[in-house]
Amino acid sequence: MTLTLQERISDVLSRIRSKRVGTNILEADMVSEVATTVDGKVRLSVFLTADDDAAVVREIRQAIQQVEGVTDVRVDVKDGSANAGAAPGRDAAPAAPPVARGPQSGASRTLPVMGQTASPRATPPAPTPVAYPGLGNIIAISSGKGGVGKSTVATNLAIALARQGARVGLMDADIYGPNIPRMMGVTGQPPVEREKIIPLNAHGVKLMSLGFMIDRDQPAIWRGPIIMKIITQFLRDVQWGELDYFLVDMPPGTGDAQLSLVQATTIHGALIVTTP
Repeated sequence: MTLTLQERISDVLSRIRSKRVGTNILEADMVSEVATTVDGKVRLSVFLTADDDAAVVREIRQAIQQVEGVTDVRVDVKDGSANAGAAPGRDAAPAAPPVARGPQSGASRTLPVMGQTASPRATPPAPTPVAYPGLGNIIAISSGKGGVGKSTVATNLAIALARQGARVGLMDADIYGPNIPRMMGVTGQPPVEREKIIPLNAHGVKLMSLGFMIDRDQPAIWRGPIIMKIITQFLRDVQWGELDYFLVDMPPGTGDAQLSLVQATTIHGALIVTTP
């Protein structure tokens, strides 16, 4: 059976002995934080005390360099006095067990790959989407890149559905480049009544965009929490009324806006605009 790079490194380390402890350096907990990359780079920490022979560092480096598949070795030497215990003798009490710095000692232990988490952490639960039955069919319109006509498709689809008699709302979630106001030929700030934002109307479509609330040429930089807040507010605090279709013009690519929308409510469909 072919051994992995981590297993081959673990095997050669188990053959190097510590003169201070009288066992191999893995069982002596002198090596920790061993990590490898897919192209064969190895990095590890060696814990030495004043009683250790410093030559063991060179021995470790040379041994790993001989392992098949290793292209580079970096050894970080750290103070191991907190991990050292004197061997019990006639007049000495047994030393306290060494402080664990990594996986359990032994030649068979698995070494982590650089970039992987050594121990799984609890992931916080994702927000529970809120249902907005009054919005009808919620359809996200997105693209992999900008400039492919995503907002043009969203605008024309909204107007076409409205001309067929459907009740349509169009939310501009492209907060980096909100151009639905220009597409629909609408300007001005939406009014607020009873703590609800009243969407503007054009071609029979109810509209809401960040472009209605900032100057046309005003630069803006938005971070994740702000994006989530804006999208949630457009869903919850706008008086959309009863709709048959609720179209959402998304920013290009994937990011905070897309994650915020799917975490805020249930999406019934998606339309991806692309070029051949």
